[in-house]
Amino acid sequence: MGSLTVRNIEDDVKAALRLRAARRGVSMESEVRDILRQAAREALPLPESDGEREARIARILSFGQPPLPSFDLKAFSDALSDGTE
Repeated sequence: MGSLTVRNIEDDVKAALRLRAARRGVSMESEVRDILRQAAREALPLPESDGEREARIARILSFGQPPLPSFDLKAFSDALSDGTE
């Protein structure tokens, strides 16, 4: 296993890590290892190119319904009354 030295950690951050470790009943070193392990496992999204972004937007927009044509209720009602519809 490798090792890592982190220098110039603010005192309040170190104190918070110490408290966090104490609450879990583990050493501060173990707590920091767990935090780093979890952070390293989280997948970071890769930046997308303009083409990829446009393709993603087009795909999302394709899920929507096309807008309905405008509807004139009065004209439709009049046509029904006249018997033309």
